[in-house]
Amino acid sequence: MAFVSALWQRISAAVRAISAGLAVLVCGALVWSAVTSGTLKLSAPLAPANGPLALLTGSLFLWAYTRYLNGAWWPRGTTQVRRANLRANPLPRRVWAWALIAGVVATVSFVALVTVWGRIIPLQAWTISGVSGFSALTTICLMLGAAAEAGIIEEAAFRGYMQGPMEKRYGAPSAILVVSLIFGIVHLANGSRELTWLLPYTLFGAILGILAYLTNSIVPGIFLHSGLDAARFWLAWRGGSASPRRLIWQTGPDVTFWTNSAVAVVFGILAVLALRRLAAVRFEFQSPRGSIAKSTE
Repeated sequence: MAFVSALWQRISAAVRAISAGLAVLVCGALVWSAVTSGTLKLSAPLAPANGPLALLTGSLFLWAYTRYLNGAWWPRGTTQVRRANLRANPLPRRVWAWALIAGVVATVSFVALVTVWGRIIPLQAWTISGVSGFSALTTICLMLGAAAEAGIIEEAAFRGYMQGPMEKRYGAPSAILVVSLIFGIVHLANGSRELTWLLPYTLFGAILGILAYLTNSIVPGIFLHSGLDAARFWLAWRGGSASPRRLIWQTGPDVTFWTNSAVAVVFGILAVLALRRLAAVRFEFQSPRGSIAKSTE
């Protein structure tokens, strides 16, 4: 074990952080998928109650997995390292409030930018697969579970285990840039159709990365990430296969294009102001060691 630990320490900090983050991602996603699909199959005779059961077992796994990543259980010698890497740190109310304000405003700008991007290139429409034949209740439970899984596991992997150590070694700008790009590239595992989403995914990863850095916590990002995915799944499910938007090269910039562009710019400016305020509020609660001091203020 000592030899393995010494060998691991000789690897560059970037490779260690990226490897650890990807391991957290792959292990968490595979086990969550196995637990959820296994519950669905075993409880099929209980339909439509099998959907809530799958949501329950998947949630229990996410709870246990998060606890382990946060330092629980064996091996005790890695407790502090795991807790520091996950950085699921509690936040004072004022920091929480400004983190959510900044995150929501930035997300509005992001969604508007995605709409604009979809008028510049033929953007692959959001779709949901693997839910045909399920009841509405089961489908909703699966979407909620998938949104929670994405928010918790991806934030733990990318903004926690991957970005945190890289911030300390290379600084926040470099860490956020590299991790956001990897976040976008990893989504290509869903198929080549996701290539048109590489830039939007990278941009959203940067928003989440900035939030994690300014708060030293992945918790606000978990709520923002899960909330956006839940809304995305719902719209894709209820909206069905929407016809692709016509590109501006075909129609010319119209009122909708300019309106979305304006929304992206205005809310982008508001997001920058909110993030600056978040940084100032965080500084008020920051302890000499760099973490946010506990407070109910």
